[in-house]
Amino acid sequence: MKIFVSVDLEGIWGIVSKDHVSNKTKEYDRVRKIMTQEANWVIEKAFNKGATEVIVNDSHDTMDNLLIDKLHPKAQLISGSPKPLSMMEGIDDTFDGAIYIGYHARKGTNNGNFDHTYSGGTISSIKINGKPVGESGINAGVCGYYDVPILAISGDDKLAAQVKEEIGDVETIIVKKAISRYCSRNLSLESVKKEYKDKLNKVFDNINKYPTVKYKGNIEMEIEFTLANMAEMAMLLPGVVRKKPTTIRISSKDYLELFKMFRACLILGGTGK
Repeated sequence: MKIFVSVDLEGIWGIVSKDHVSNKTKEYDRVRKIMTQEANWVIEKAFNKGATEVIVNDSHDTMDNLLIDKLHPKAQLISGSPKPLSMMEGIDDTFDGAIYIGYHARKGTNNGNFDHTYSGGTISSIKINGKPVGESGINAGVCGYYDVPILAISGDDKLAAQVKEEIGDVETIIVKKAISRYCSRNLSLESVKKEYKDKLNKVFDNINKYPTVKYKGNIEMEIEFTLANMAEMAMLLPGVVRKKPTTIRISSKDYLELFKMFRACLILGGTGK
Protein backbone atom coordinates (compact mmCIF):
# COMPACT_ATOMS: atom_id res chain seq x y z
CA MET A 1 0.00 0.00 0.00
CA LYS A 2 1.34 3.41 -1.05
CA ILE A 3 -0.10 6.62 0.41
CA PHE A 4 0.22 10.25 -0.75
CA VAL A 5 -0.07 12.96 1.93
CA SER A 6 -0.46 16.67 1.14
CA VAL A 7 0.13 18.93 4.16
CA ASP A 8 -1.09 22.51 4.28
CA LEU A 9 -0.81 24.74 7.35
CA GLU A 10 -3.92 26.87 7.87
CA GLY A 11 -6.08 23.91 8.90
CA ILE A 12 -3.62 22.50 11.43
CA TRP A 13 -4.74 22.29 15.07
CA GLY A 14 -3.91 25.47 17.02
CA ILE A 15 -3.17 27.60 13.96
CA VAL A 16 -5.36 30.72 14.09
CA SER A 17 -3.46 33.96 13.46
CA LYS A 18 -1.56 35.56 10.60
CA ASP A 19 1.63 35.25 12.66
CA HIS A 20 1.18 31.48 12.70
CA VAL A 21 1.30 31.04 8.93
CA SER A 22 4.25 33.27 8.04
CA ASN A 23 7.89 32.23 8.07
CA LYS A 24 8.82 35.80 8.96
CA THR A 25 7.51 35.70 12.54
CA LYS A 26 8.84 34.40 15.85
CA GLU A 27 5.96 31.92 15.97
CA TYR A 28 7.11 30.06 12.86
CA ASP A 29 9.45 27.54 14.48
CA ARG A 30 6.84 26.52 17.04
CA VAL A 31 4.19 26.17 14.35
CA ARG A 32 6.44 23.98 12.20
CA LYS A 33 6.71 21.53 15.09
CA ILE A 34 2.92 21.34 15.45
CA MET A 35 2.50 20.88 11.70
CA THR A 36 5.10 18.09 11.64
CA GLN A 37 3.49 16.42 14.65
CA GLU A 38 0.11 16.26 12.92
CA ALA A 39 1.69 14.84 9.75
CA ASN A 40 3.41 12.19 11.84
CA TRP A 41 0.12 10.93 13.28
CA VAL A 42 -0.99 10.11 9.74
CA ILE A 43 2.31 8.67 8.60
CA GLU A 44 2.66 6.41 11.64
CA LYS A 45 -0.89 5.10 11.30
CA ALA A 46 -0.35 4.40 7.58
CA PHE A 47 2.77 2.34 8.25
CA ASN A 48 1.12 0.55 11.18
CA LYS A 49 -1.73 -0.41 8.85
CA GLY A 50 0.54 -1.90 6.24
CA ALA A 51 1.76 0.95 4.05
CA THR A 52 5.06 0.18 2.36
CA GLU A 53 5.63 3.76 1.20
CA VAL A 54 4.37 7.18 2.29
CA ILE A 55 5.19 10.28 0.23
CA VAL A 56 4.57 13.62 1.95
CA ASN A 57 4.27 16.85 -0.02
CA ASP A 58 4.74 20.11 1.91
CA SER A 59 1.94 22.26 0.49
CA HIS A 60 2.04 25.62 2.30
CA ASP A 61 3.44 28.87 0.89
CA THR A 62 7.15 28.30 0.12
CA MET A 63 6.50 24.59 0.75
CA ASP A 64 9.51 24.07 3.02
CA ASN A 65 7.79 24.15 6.40
CA LEU A 66 7.86 20.54 7.63
CA LEU A 67 10.86 19.62 9.78
CA ILE A 68 12.47 16.73 7.94
CA ASP A 69 14.60 15.74 10.94
CA LYS A 70 11.43 15.45 13.05
CA LEU A 71 9.34 13.70 10.39
CA HIS A 72 8.67 9.96 10.69
CA PRO A 73 11.91 8.34 9.49
CA LYS A 74 10.16 6.02 7.04
CA ALA A 75 8.40 8.84 5.18
CA GLN A 76 9.74 10.61 2.09
CA LEU A 77 9.31 14.39 1.95
CA ILE A 78 8.88 16.61 -1.11
CA SER A 79 9.97 20.05 0.05
CA GLY A 80 10.64 23.41 -1.60
CA SER A 81 9.23 25.34 -4.56
CA PRO A 82 8.34 25.93 -7.30
CA LYS A 83 6.68 22.59 -7.99
CA PRO A 84 4.97 21.80 -11.31
CA LEU A 85 1.95 20.30 -9.53
CA SER A 86 2.13 22.57 -6.47
CA MET A 87 0.14 21.00 -3.61
CA MET A 88 -0.12 17.74 -5.55
CA GLU A 89 3.52 17.33 -6.51
CA GLY A 90 4.53 13.67 -6.42
CA ILE A 91 1.12 12.13 -7.13
CA ASP A 92 0.87 9.45 -9.80
CA ASP A 93 -1.03 6.26 -10.57
CA THR A 94 1.04 4.09 -8.22
CA PHE A 95 -0.74 5.38 -5.08
CA ASP A 96 -3.57 3.57 -3.32
CA GLY A 97 -4.96 6.70 -1.69
CA ALA A 98 -4.41 10.35 -0.76
CA ILE A 99 -4.86 12.18 2.54
CA TYR A 100 -4.97 15.96 2.95
CA ILE A 101 -3.81 17.42 6.28
CA GLY A 102 -4.32 20.98 7.52
CA TYR A 103 -6.57 22.08 4.65
CA HIS A 104 -8.98 25.03 4.86
CA ALA A 105 -12.27 26.30 3.41
CA ARG A 106 -12.49 28.03 0.05
CA LYS A 107 -12.39 31.80 -0.46
CA GLY A 108 -15.60 33.51 0.61
CA THR A 109 -16.59 30.99 3.28
CA ASN A 110 -18.40 32.74 6.10
CA ASN A 111 -16.15 32.66 9.21
CA GLY A 112 -13.86 29.99 7.77
CA ASN A 113 -10.35 30.04 9.22
CA PHE A 114 -7.99 31.55 6.64
CA ASP A 115 -10.54 31.06 3.85
CA HIS A 116 -8.80 31.34 0.49
CA THR A 117 -8.27 29.39 -2.71
CA TYR A 118 -4.61 28.96 -3.65
CA SER A 119 -3.91 32.71 -3.38
CA GLY A 120 -6.17 34.90 -1.28
CA GLY A 121 -4.80 38.09 -2.81
CA THR A 122 -5.28 36.90 -6.39
CA ILE A 123 -8.24 34.49 -6.58
CA SER A 124 -11.81 35.36 -5.57
CA SER A 125 -13.44 32.11 -6.64
CA ILE A 126 -13.01 28.97 -8.75
CA LYS A 127 -15.73 26.93 -10.41
CA ILE A 128 -15.32 23.63 -12.25
CA ASN A 129 -18.20 22.88 -14.60
CA GLY A 130 -20.19 25.53 -12.74
CA LYS A 131 -19.55 24.10 -9.26
CA PRO A 132 -17.66 26.17 -6.65
CA VAL A 133 -14.50 24.44 -5.45
CA GLY A 134 -11.67 25.16 -3.05
CA GLU A 135 -8.21 23.69 -2.87
CA SER A 136 -9.58 20.33 -1.76
CA GLY A 137 -11.84 19.98 -4.78
CA ILE A 138 -9.30 21.32 -7.26
CA ASN A 139 -6.59 18.98 -5.99
CA ALA A 140 -8.99 16.03 -5.89
CA GLY A 141 -9.28 16.28 -9.66
CA VAL A 142 -5.53 15.73 -9.97
CA CYS A 143 -5.81 12.60 -7.81
CA GLY A 144 -8.75 11.46 -9.92
CA TYR A 145 -6.74 11.88 -13.11
CA TYR A 146 -4.46 9.16 -11.73
CA ASP A 147 -7.38 7.09 -10.33
CA VAL A 148 -6.31 7.80 -6.75
CA PRO A 149 -9.14 8.06 -4.18
CA ILE A 150 -9.28 10.74 -1.49
CA LEU A 151 -9.37 8.95 1.86
CA ALA A 152 -9.44 11.66 4.53
CA ILE A 153 -9.10 15.41 5.00
CA SER A 154 -8.35 17.35 8.20
CA GLY A 155 -9.09 20.97 9.06
CA ASP A 156 -11.85 23.05 10.62
CA ASP A 157 -15.58 22.31 10.62
CA LYS A 158 -16.25 24.67 7.68
CA LEU A 159 -13.84 22.70 5.52
CA ALA A 160 -15.41 19.42 6.62
CA ALA A 161 -18.81 20.52 5.35
CA GLN A 162 -17.42 21.72 2.02
CA VAL A 163 -15.43 18.62 1.11
CA LYS A 164 -18.58 16.51 1.23
CA GLU A 165 -19.96 18.77 -1.52
CA GLU A 166 -16.76 19.02 -3.53
CA ILE A 167 -15.49 15.44 -3.29
CA GLY A 168 -17.98 13.09 -1.67
CA ASP A 169 -18.02 10.80 1.34
CA VAL A 170 -14.44 11.14 2.56
CA GLU A 171 -13.46 10.91 6.21
CA THR A 172 -13.24 14.38 7.73
CA ILE A 173 -11.04 14.99 10.75
CA ILE A 174 -12.16 18.15 12.55
CA VAL A 175 -9.41 19.68 14.70
CA LYS A 176 -11.07 23.05 15.44
CA LYS A 177 -14.37 24.89 15.20
CA ALA A 178 -14.07 28.12 13.22
CA ILE A 179 -15.32 31.31 14.87
CA SER A 180 -13.89 33.88 12.45
CA ARG A 181 -11.10 34.18 9.90
CA TYR A 182 -8.47 34.45 12.64
CA CYS A 183 -10.19 32.74 15.55
CA SER A 184 -11.25 29.20 16.34
CA ARG A 185 -12.15 26.93 19.23
CA ASN A 186 -9.36 24.41 19.15
CA LEU A 187 -10.47 20.99 20.35
CA SER A 188 -8.41 19.37 23.08
CA LEU A 189 -5.21 17.74 21.92
CA GLU A 190 -6.41 14.47 23.40
CA SER A 191 -9.66 14.53 21.43
CA VAL A 192 -7.89 15.54 18.19
CA LYS A 193 -5.45 12.65 18.48
CA LYS A 194 -8.38 10.28 19.12
CA GLU A 195 -10.23 11.68 16.09
CA TYR A 196 -7.20 11.02 13.91
CA LYS A 197 -6.83 7.51 15.32
CA ASP A 198 -10.49 6.58 14.90
CA LYS A 199 -10.93 8.05 11.42
CA LEU A 200 -7.66 6.65 10.08
CA ASN A 201 -8.42 3.20 11.45
CA LYS A 202 -11.68 3.37 9.50
CA VAL A 203 -9.86 4.59 6.38
CA PHE A 204 -7.22 1.88 6.27
CA ASP A 205 -9.68 -0.87 7.15
CA ASN A 206 -11.95 0.18 4.25
CA ILE A 207 -9.54 1.77 1.78
CA ASN A 208 -11.45 0.69 -1.32
CA LYS A 209 -14.71 2.48 -0.45
CA TYR A 210 -13.60 6.11 -0.83
CA PRO A 211 -14.39 8.44 -3.74
CA THR A 212 -12.30 9.19 -6.79
CA VAL A 213 -13.09 12.49 -8.53
CA LYS A 214 -13.16 11.83 -12.28
CA TYR A 215 -14.11 14.26 -15.05
CA LYS A 216 -15.34 13.17 -18.47
CA GLY A 217 -15.59 15.15 -21.69
CA ASN A 218 -14.79 18.83 -21.87
CA ILE A 219 -13.97 20.35 -18.47
CA GLU A 220 -14.44 24.07 -17.86
CA MET A 221 -12.84 26.08 -15.09
CA GLU A 222 -13.99 29.60 -14.32
CA ILE A 223 -11.46 31.74 -12.47
CA GLU A 224 -12.53 34.99 -10.84
CA PHE A 225 -9.63 37.25 -9.92
CA THR A 226 -9.70 40.01 -7.33
CA LEU A 227 -8.63 42.64 -9.89
CA ALA A 228 -9.44 43.13 -13.58
CA ASN A 229 -5.77 43.57 -14.41
CA MET A 230 -5.08 40.06 -13.15
CA ALA A 231 -7.53 38.64 -15.67
CA GLU A 232 -5.88 40.78 -18.34
CA MET A 233 -2.50 39.21 -17.58
CA ALA A 234 -3.96 35.68 -17.65
CA MET A 235 -5.28 36.43 -21.14
CA LEU A 236 -1.69 36.17 -22.38
CA LEU A 237 -2.15 32.40 -22.37
CA PRO A 238 -3.60 30.84 -25.55
CA GLY A 239 -7.10 29.48 -25.14
CA VAL A 240 -8.15 31.74 -22.27
CA VAL A 241 -11.58 33.33 -22.68
CA ARG A 242 -12.57 36.47 -20.80
CA LYS A 243 -16.13 36.34 -19.46
CA LYS A 244 -16.13 39.48 -17.31
CA PRO A 245 -13.55 42.13 -16.40
CA THR A 246 -12.28 39.98 -13.50
CA THR A 247 -13.28 36.51 -14.75
CA ILE A 248 -11.77 34.12 -17.27
CA ARG A 249 -12.62 30.63 -18.50
CA ILE A 250 -10.24 27.86 -19.44
CA SER A 251 -11.16 24.40 -20.70
CA SER A 252 -9.68 21.03 -21.63
CA LYS A 253 -10.67 17.39 -22.01
CA ASP A 254 -7.63 16.50 -19.90
CA TYR A 255 -7.84 17.47 -16.21
CA LEU A 256 -4.08 17.50 -15.66
CA GLU A 257 -3.69 19.91 -18.58
CA LEU A 258 -6.48 22.06 -17.14
CA PHE A 259 -4.78 22.10 -13.73
CA LYS A 260 -1.50 23.22 -15.28
CA MET A 261 -3.32 25.96 -17.20
CA PHE A 262 -4.90 27.06 -13.91
CA ARG A 263 -1.46 27.22 -12.28
CA ALA A 264 -0.15 29.32 -15.17
CA CYS A 265 -3.15 31.68 -14.97
CA LEU A 266 -2.60 32.04 -11.23
CA ILE A 267 1.08 32.93 -11.70
CA LEU A 268 0.36 35.39 -14.53
CA GLY A 269 -2.56 36.90 -12.63
CA GLY A 270 -0.32 37.48 -9.64
CA THR A 271 1.89 39.75 -11.73
CA GLY A 272 -1.09 42.07 -12.24
CA LYS A 273 -1.45 43.08 -8.61
